[in-house]
Amino acid sequence: MFELIDMMRPLNCLMGGFAAFIGGLLVVGSNVGGFYLPLLYAFFAVLVITGAGNVFNDYVDVEADKVNRPKRPIPAGKVSRRSSLAFSIILFLLGITAAGFINWIAFFIAVINSLVLIGYSFVLQHKLLLGNVSIGYLVGSTFLFGGASIGNIPLLVIPLILMMLAMLATIAREIVKDLEDMEGDRKSFLKRITMKVTESIGERFGLTKGGVRLKYGERTMIVIAVACLMLAIVFSYLPYYYGLMGVGYALIVGLADIVFLSSIYSLGRERKKRRGYRRISKRLKVGMFIALVAFIAGVFI
Repeated sequence: MFELIDMMRPLNCLMGGFAAFIGGLLVVGSNVGGFYLPLLYAFFAVLVITGAGNVFNDYVDVEADKVNRPKRPIPAGKVSRRSSLAFSIILFLLGITAAGFINWIAFFIAVINSLVLIGYSFVLQHKLLLGNVSIGYLVGSTFLFGGASIGNIPLLVIPLILMMLAMLATIAREIVKDLEDMEGDRKSFLKRITMKVTESIGERFGLTKGGVRLKYGERTMIVIAVACLMLAIVFSYLPYYYGLMGVGYALIVGLADIVFLSSIYSLGRERKKRRGYRRISKRLKVGMFIALVAFIAGVFI
């Protein structure tokens, strides 16, 4: 049983549940006590659906994990594939049921996100840009889900803006991480060909006379990452521009935007350095955290 819980990635699950709570907080403000039940349901739903997606991903990726992560519970023989599949289905059903107790919007988001997680494991995770977009959506939608749990549709605009900012910044960061791991991914691809492990990771690459190359060029990926960060900066100022949040929010989110702008500059300047990509990825994570703090502070300042 411990191995199954470990497959859920408990820390990631808790972070997802906390994101949903923040989304709800953006709607209710300091009146948390009056909405503790839907917020509790939302926290639980995100926690178990996130865990379900992680367990299901291990179920699907078992052949690849035999090569790359042999110590994981399924390839190590500690958990059977059948048990992991059954456990993930139970978790998905628990999360969707909990969302159904909240309202129809939360139920709809929970169903869509569950389908995206399943599709990610089967198809999307090895598609270079679609995989990044799906991760960005899943990260961002947790804030919208938390806001939707309150049931006040007109007030969903703030968690919706946070969703878009988080989604765009996450897509950019995932692209940067792909660029950082590019050489390792190439080696993994060649290793899997050699070992005759059939894996859709091949869809990320193209075979040419010059060897194995990413199907999307490095410059193209950088342009997409930069575009996402620029849009994230635009979305970050919408709450202040429309009077939804005050000067305190604008000042703090301005710090996040400075981090995003420095990352954009570095993407062009350091794109030939693998260590540069690693630094940019960490910097973007800091920027995303500062932006999150800005939204929380904006509710109370």
